[in-house]
Amino acid sequence: MAKSRNHRSENACARKIRERGFSILELMIAMAVLAIGMTGAMGMLLAGIQSDVRNKNDTAAVVLDQEILEQFAAYQNYPAAGGFITINDCSTGATQQHEAGAAGLAAPLGNGATLYTAATAPFPANVGDINWTAAAPAFATSGTVGYAMKYQTCNGDTYEVRWNVMMVDAESNIAELTVSSRQTASAGNHVPTLFSLPTTLRTIID
Repeated sequence: MAKSRNHRSENACARKIRERGFSILELMIAMAVLAIGMTGAMGMLLAGIQSDVRNKNDTAAVVLDQEILEQFAAYQNYPAAGGFITINDCSTGATQQHEAGAAGLAAPLGNGATLYTAATAPFPANVGDINWTAAAPAFATSGTVGYAMKYQTCNGDTYEVRWNVMMVDAESNIAELTVSSRQTASAGNHVPTLFSLPTTLRTIID
């Protein structure tokens, strides 16, 4: 009988140990592991959001470049000396209208925004692109012909746009138009402006 009682007592002790659950130390370790995992997940989530915003900004810049290229292509007297194209953005008042310069000059400098040359380009592929490290040309406004502008989109974002007009064949009135833009401000500063390389498009117009 004594042996049976001892056996039951051992079983009761073992059952109590199994039913004890997590200790405070074990719970703290589990919480620490969970916190580390959540931190990594939040980092991936933030990186995904930043990538989405950057892609949106790049897409908007490309669409803006394409719009300007099309407006220049539709200009009948392009690229007449002293001529300009009126471009309207979504702002209001006097800042809405931009007199975008259309007069071209000979290669390799062209007219307007500074272009990368073989001596200044960071990479060979950048030769002929707009050099954003150089000072901006005169900004186009409703009363001033220029080769750069602050363009406000309909959602309130602001993009700086620069372009260069280079005469390829003066006799045939053929020119190369290079347009580049990048976001400089977000609507209401609700969305951070993330660094991204300016988008650049070019075309031949006659």
